[in-house]
Amino acid sequence: MPHNDRQRRPRTAGTVALLAASALLACVGIALLTHEPSSAPRPASAQAAGSSGPSDSAPIRPAETPSSSTNPSPPAASDDAPSAVPVPEDVATAARRFVLVWTGHDARPGKDGSYDDAARRAGAYASKDLAEQLTTTSAGSARQWQQWTQAQALVAAEISQLAVPDGAPAPTADTAWVRVWYRLTITPAAGKPSGTDEQVALKLQRSQAGTWLVTALPDA
Repeated sequence: MPHNDRQRRPRTAGTVALLAASALLACVGIALLTHEPSSAPRPASAQAAGSSGPSDSAPIRPAETPSSSTNPSPPAASDDAPSAVPVPEDVATAARRFVLVWTGHDARPGKDGSYDDAARRAGAYASKDLAEQLTTTSAGSARQWQQWTQAQALVAAEISQLAVPDGAPAPTADTAWVRVWYRLTITPAAGKPSGTDEQVALKLQRSQAGTWLVTALPDA
């Protein structure tokens, strides 16, 4: 039996309501799919960018930087360092006498006449060849003597230490190498004295007479 319009209207309204509810559920589902839950883990790059804690790429703090002073390495050996090889007493005596005379100058009036006077005195403790070399005048020694003469200065050395140079052979019956450390003090006629710490290496050899003579200055 055919239905009239009044009888079909309720069904049409119900169908529209059902379609509207389905559309709403579909929208809610789509919204849930397009938004990740807040509890989902973030990518590693996002965690690194958003975290304020330390990371593998963070710079090392100064306190964590390895320090070379924790276990300092011993200093390298130097030619200036004294060795443990003893210097025979007769060799040491000859070395002291030579250095004291060779470095001593007296530029006061009536005393030394030139820089080379000290070299000539030192010749008594040196070989003939070295004595001739010591008296060779240089421009530097001439200027130095002029300064001392103007100041009327007395120049004297005080020896502080003798030793076999590091790396040099030990003294033998006729040859020895010795390094001498000394304090050179310059005392002018007026004003305060001045001093410098100096050192010189000597080669000594025993002469036919049995005395030790300085035959070379390896540092010169």
